[in-house]
Amino acid sequence: MSIRETRGSLDGDRAAHGIYAWWLTSPEALPGVPTAPHRTEPVGLVYVGIAPGTATSQRSLYKRFGDHAREAGRSTLRYGLASFLFEQEGWKPRWRTDRPMLSKPYDRALTEWMETNLLVQWVRRPEPLSIEPAIVREMRPPLNREHNQAHPFYEAVGASRERFRKAAQAEGQRA
Repeated sequence: MSIRETRGSLDGDRAAHGIYAWWLTSPEALPGVPTAPHRTEPVGLVYVGIAPGTATSQRSLYKRFGDHAREAGRSTLRYGLASFLFEQEGWKPRWRTDRPMLSKPYDRALTEWMETNLLVQWVRRPEPLSIEPAIVREMRPPLNREHNQAHPFYEAVGASRERFRKAAQAEGQRA
């Protein structure tokens, strides 16, 4: 994997299902976003995901990590990060048929940002979908919106995504 990992590698088990957590290594890298503290490490939780993400999906942990390493249109994590970082970093969004994304050089910049500022941990679980709501409510990752409506940052995440979406649509109208 290209994003720094804290628990070995999934290369030997590319079909594994489970839960994963993305941790911010420095609060200054994502100003204004409150993180949930790790019990033993000096990092803050920003996002929790599962693989597969739906009852009909075949996406393993390995494939989901690949999605998170590629483009904002395939990853809720990247979408959330891009929405908070695009103005600060000067990244240009674009509209792709039905969703906002970053233009290619800025998408690569987001990948580099993730490699520098995030760590990922995971736990293999045969049926993660059944426990995802409880995990999100318990861990309180600020960039998750599903199962996290009571989080005090919920509205700010929605507003940030909306700004990103509108900027991408405006850019698409200029093209």
